[in-house]
Amino acid sequence: MTKIPSNVARSLRPASPERGMKRMNTWQSVRAVVMERIRSREWPPGELIPTEQQLAVQLGCARATVNRALRELADSGIIERRRKVGTRVTATPSRRTTLEMPVIRHEVEALGQHYEYRLTGYATSVPTEAAMRALQVGAEDELVLIKAQHLADNQPHCCEAIWLNPRVLPHLTRADVEAVPAHEWLARNVPLTHGQFSILAEGASGDCARNLRVEPGTPVLAIERLNWTDATPVSFARQFYSPQHRLISED
Repeated sequence: MTKIPSNVARSLRPASPERGMKRMNTWQSVRAVVMERIRSREWPPGELIPTEQQLAVQLGCARATVNRALRELADSGIIERRRKVGTRVTATPSRRTTLEMPVIRHEVEALGQHYEYRLTGYATSVPTEAAMRALQVGAEDELVLIKAQHLADNQPHCCEAIWLNPRVLPHLTRADVEAVPAHEWLARNVPLTHGQFSILAEGASGDCARNLRVEPGTPVLAIERLNWTDATPVSFARQFYSPQHRLISED
């Protein structure tokens, strides 16, 4: 007989009214349950979680629904899936490393230019599809959306829109980011452990075109930044740089 690990055995207990468990009909609801168990340390970093079939039985849904939820979490780096081994919670939290996050202020000052920051928007809003996927929240969950413009020698250097999940962050108000960029506030107040960057080219539009002072449709450099604290995604930003911007990386 194969012995089931204690943490998996606990996870497989029948749903009870006290836990408020409902039948899971969507992959988003399954993802939410998995995230909650990871955050509560019911499934600690580095340990195996139940199989897709076990979760499907427990949550009362199709195995394909569980598979979709776990794929989303794996793509975000929250869990690790290995064939013939199983699915584990990412072990990064046990290392407790601190993410060294690039700061736009430092980019500008390194060029010998004067840096200036302007807050252009602060609101509570339902997320876009991209923000919902990145931060692992539902369409009904309200997030904080901060928009800002960064200048170098009074010329547009970067504009950004950053989504923050207020349920997993310290209390934040507009006053906190009036003079300090959101990413600098994050670095000072949140123990970020890892991040992900995506680089793409995109046509400027809306606030981006206005803040960069370019014609709509002008190709600009876009960088998406997703940051985590342990297994929890806390911020998702889209940054746009003027057409002449050069991205330099050193090995």
